[in-house]
Amino acid sequence: MSIDTTLKLGEEIRFLSKISSTVRQLVKRTHFTMNELEVVLLIYYKLLKDDDSGLRGLRQHITRHQFTRVFDMVFGLTDETMLGRIYSALDRGVSSHVTMETWATTVSLFLRGSFEEKIRYCFQVYDIQGDGVIRRDHMMLLMKNTAIKHQEEDVGEVVKDLVDIILHRMDADRDGSISFQDYQQTVRQRPELLECFGQALPDRARVHAFSKTFLERGRKY
Repeated sequence: MSIDTTLKLGEEIRFLSKISSTVRQLVKRTHFTMNELEVVLLIYYKLLKDDDSGLRGLRQHITRHQFTRVFDMVFGLTDETMLGRIYSALDRGVSSHVTMETWATTVSLFLRGSFEEKIRYCFQVYDIQGDGVIRRDHMMLLMKNTAIKHQEEDVGEVVKDLVDIILHRMDADRDGSISFQDYQQTVRQRPELLECFGQALPDRARVHAFSKTFLERGRKY
């Protein structure tokens, strides 16, 4: 029986046969079963087929635009500044496309990632320069779009106050910046601070909806 009823059975079988070695490799790198991985990669294949750039059939990978559109429509991650940071953290480069492997490991992280994996990922999102430190000016930039602007308060002052509070809690050596060790230690003690500089992960409702819609179907086959 076809996992995805919008694809012809023969087309699905050919695709899954073609990526069988990739599936075996990704099982070791994700939190999915073989059947679940096939479902996740079939979604990737459908995104590739639905390419609206005029290059359908010529591309080997989905585009960055398609990738971030999934973040928006499926996972509810809409802030443009954060989307740019998320993409950089996941892709580790400036390419305009997203590989099947990056897609699978991202969905695995979002749906089944351990708390430690999410700590490392979120820190990478917030580490703008990629040098293992979140600096004060980076915190201000990240939090500017997430701060709630009150009628009688300047958003800059609100953000400054929030940054001061977070630095007081996380900056162990009081050098005005947050290392990975600072962040990891604080978040282990206070899990609610995991996304203190902006939403980098989908909420539970989005995760549940995706899993129920796709992965529970995959377990049947």
